Amino acid sequence: MMNIHWRLAELWLLQQSRGLNEQEQSEMSSCLKLNAKYAQRLAEQYNFGYMANVTGDEAWLLEVSTEIDKMERFYESKRPAFFEKH
Repeated sequence: MMNIHWRLAELWLLQQSRGLNEQEQSEMSSCLKLNAKYAQRLAEQYNFGYMANVTGDEAWLLEVSTEIDKMERFYESKRPAFFEKH
């Protein structure tokens, strides 16, 4: 889960009990925008992967797969430290 998803969930829950202040509204808008851009880029890569597969272009498929892995790793968030073994 991306860090923005954690914050987006927190802001959504806050707005269920009270109105968001201007800063929180701006932050929610930024989180939604970043999420939409990420989803659009990732969907585009999956579509490219499908096209590469259908056309049998193994080199392109590998390139797309590498890009998807890079995108997914970049936006990963780590578990809180207390889950890690010492």
